[in-house]
Amino acid sequence: MRIHPPTENHRTEVTMVPMVNVVFLLLIFFMLVGRIAPNDSLDISLPVSSSEQAQSDELTQIVIAADGRMVLNGDELDMPALIGVVTDMVTEESTTRFELKADANLEANRLILVMEVLRQAGVQELALVTERVR
Repeated sequence: MRIHPPTENHRTEVTMVPMVNVVFLLLIFFMLVGRIAPNDSLDISLPVSSSEQAQSDELTQIVIAADGRMVLNGDELDMPALIGVVTDMVTEESTTRFELKADANLEANRLILVMEVLRQAGVQELALVTERVR
């Protein structure tokens, strides 16, 4: 009995090129769609709340550390400088909505003082940023 080997090569090759293309397309998609939030200038831990309202991107953010240091638009300011900058923003740019991101360990009296100063400077809407309970 004579068995002839097959004349055609029936061996199939698996190529990785289509899978690599799909992975790169997914990578590009998530790079374009994903939003990377900027880091805070100060290292703070937010207070916890069960609030359902999401953070808005259109508010000017003021960050206050536990030791009382304050940052507005990436610049560290003391209280008189903060008053001046916020007053200028309210009068010249009509910015009246601010977001206050205070450390959970900040003294309540200090937070109330900053909120009162912002109100006197003309801030009409102030959102206090908290961390959501999980």
